[in-house]
Amino acid sequence: MASSITHEQYVKSVRERIYAIALGMLNDEIPFLEGARKLASLSHEAEADGNDEDFRVFVGIASETDDLPIGPSRKYWAKEALEKHQPMIEETTRWAKQIGTSACQSLATRFNAEERTEK
Repeated sequence: MASSITHEQYVKSVRERIYAIALGMLNDEIPFLEGARKLASLSHEAEADGNDEDFRVFVGIASETDDLPIGPSRKYWAKEALEKHQPMIEETTRWAKQIGTSACQSLATRFNAEERTEK
């Protein structure tokens, strides 16, 4: 028998994932650019307002970095190309952390607080 979850349970699980990703980014356990892309992709599933400033930061970072070999797609890139792009990845990561750390902290706080109030 297949089990199903309610829409509310699904949204709650997405928000828990957002909290975990944001916390992982802040603790340097998840590469910042990879985390930014993940957060950008989860904003609608978390039922965030389309004008949510925290998520908009990550949508912007994802948009600005979509041509960089980041995350799982790296395995499809040639070693030479990865080496060529590495300085840009490092520079872009510094930029992304500058503009994204406070939004990351805000998401972590918001979705951690939500988790605690539901228990």
